[in-house]
Amino acid sequence: MRYLWEVLLEAKKEQIPEERLRFVHAPQGSGYMELSLPCLNQTWLGEEEQPEDINIEVNTYYRFYDIFCEMFPPDEAEFPSLRESLTNLCLHMLAQNDIRMGMTREDYHKRLLAKEILDGNFGEIAGNVFRSMSSKEQEILLGGWLNSFRTGSVLPVFLDMVHGLVADSIVYHNNAYPDEILIYTGWKRERNMEQRIRFLIDTFLDIRYRVEIFYEYHFGIIGVEETMRIGEIAIC
Repeated sequence: MRYLWEVLLEAKKEQIPEERLRFVHAPQGSGYMELSLPCLNQTWLGEEEQPEDINIEVNTYYRFYDIFCEMFPPDEAEFPSLRESLTNLCLHMLAQNDIRMGMTREDYHKRLLAKEILDGNFGEIAGNVFRSMSSKEQEILLGGWLNSFRTGSVLPVFLDMVHGLVADSIVYHNNAYPDEILIYTGWKRERNMEQRIRFLIDTFLDIRYRVEIFYEYHFGIIGVEETMRIGEIAIC
């Protein structure tokens, strides 16, 4: 990590709340780097279980000399606690500004949608499922959700969501019965997976679709030997 914005992205990746990051002025930081981290090529911040704040030393003169040049005089200054708090607040705002400047419209809409989900505007189940996902899975879900808003396509987006968010899954759509969908996943039936699949169905499919879900054991298909093993067949 070399810049402020990388710290915020890494914190999100490690699921560390931004409030636990405390930016401090680095009095003896390198003049050639913005961050003064313990390790030169450090790519991590800390452990999620750590209860204390994570201090990040910043060379405030590297990019923001005009802002901080009067805040850290060589002699002892008054109100050190106030100065430290203002420094932390300013650097958080500058880091957020860095991220926004590099965001596309798609990224901005994803952040707004994520906030709506976490605030409970799409229901408790949506919030629980979203929180249980990894950052990569959340990106897949948000991208698919925005795509469904734009295109109005229901089934193609749903198929993409199942393939991207339900591990070891196969979706069968019968052309003879277009409103019938069969979903198979190699995972055992357990609450989190069941809730995730049900959430995808309720979010991305019209009410006219009839969906059957098979966990762990595939239903038998005549002519496909792998699905016709005794003791490993689900009955439709």
